[in-house]
Amino acid sequence: MDNANMTTCAPAQTVHFHQKHYTAVVSGAKVSTVRWREDIHEGPAIFIFDNHPTARPLAGQVTAVETYDLAHLSPLAALQPPGTDMTNFARQLRVNYYPEMPEDAVVQVVVIATGHHGDSSLPTTWCDRPQPSKTSVVFPCASRSALPAPTH
Repeated sequence: MDNANMTTCAPAQTVHFHQKHYTAVVSGAKVSTVRWREDIHEGPAIFIFDNHPTARPLAGQVTAVETYDLAHLSPLAALQPPGTDMTNFARQLRVNYYPEMPEDAVVQVVVIATGHHGDSSLPTTWCDRPQPSKTSVVFPCASRSALPAPTH
C-alpha cells in the first residue's frame, strides 16, 4: 500500500473562547484570535465558549495560522483595525488571558470560520473538508498578500 497517498483524518481540535466572544464568533464578526502556547493548527475545530450560560459547542474551521513575535505584531498581521494600539493589545492579552506571557513571546494569529450564522454543519474531520476552490479569502482590512511575513 502506498502510504504517501493515504489521507489521515484529523479529529476536530477544541478552541476555547471567553463567553463574551460568542455573539461575534457566531455572527462572523470575529474572524481571528491571537493565541499563545495553544498549538492551534488548520483544520476542523469545535469552538467552546467557557462559562457561557446557554452556548453549545460550535463546529467551525481554523482556516489559517501564522506565527509572529508579539513585540513586532502589527494591527494588519493581527487582523485588527488600523491604528490599534498594539502595546495595549499585548497588555490586554496578558491581563485577560495569558498573565505569564513574556514581552518576547511568539504568538499565533488564528483565522476562524463557522457555518452561516452558527450553522454547525461544517466538517468535523480534516478529510471531510470541501476541496479548495479557486476563490480567495478576503480579509477585512487588507489582502493576505499585504500581510507581513510570519516568523517561523
